[in-house]
Amino acid sequence: MTTLRQTRSEALRLHSGAPLITDCTQGRVELSHATFDNWVNKTVNFLQMEADVTPGTTVALRLPLHWMTAVWWVSVWEAGADASFDAAGADLVVATDAPCDMLVVADALGMAPAPTGASAQWFFPADVRAMPDQRVLPPGDLGGLPDMSAGTLYTAAIEYAESVGLLPGGRLNTSLRPDDLAGVLAAIAAPLAIGASVVYSGAEAEGATANA
Repeated sequence: MTTLRQTRSEALRLHSGAPLITDCTQGRVELSHATFDNWVNKTVNFLQMEADVTPGTTVALRLPLHWMTAVWWVSVWEAGADASFDAAGADLVVATDAPCDMLVVADALGMAPAPTGASAQWFFPADVRAMPDQRVLPPGDLGGLPDMSAGTLYTAAIEYAESVGLLPGGRLNTSLRPDDLAGVLAAIAAPLAIGASVVYSGAEAEGATANA
């Protein structure tokens, strides 16, 4: 069974320095496959070693279209947990506003300190930046969504890429908020599944081969 972790690993091996995400939501920031992998490794280490996330855990993600959001979706899956759009019943809530367990400060370069006076148990990126750059625990089963396995998620990502005309090596332009399945497929799952890159932009993106 093919998964997003396998296609991500293959893209990292073949094109580590090539852009995976071009985020134009706060100026312009490019994340290569290698840089994205570094942030995912740190975040997975945090989830497993500090937040006690294990297979069967549900993590709610209430986040905007931003490269940090893509990091969180992939990190939750690779930690073996299920990512949810709904905070109700979730074991861990990650959001840009309270109430939440992990408060995300979505700055462009990932250098924001913990905000003064904010109420949350942890802050991203401040509490994750110092985590190890390499995965500490061996990889286990891949998570998905509460009603969608990792294998089904990969299939949905491939089908979505086909529906918008995204081909291997292509570049998807999206302005969809990742607060439903289509938004998450566009923001990160479909580009990873098909071997493409993605631009977060509300305007026409230079070099885009597909739009969502």
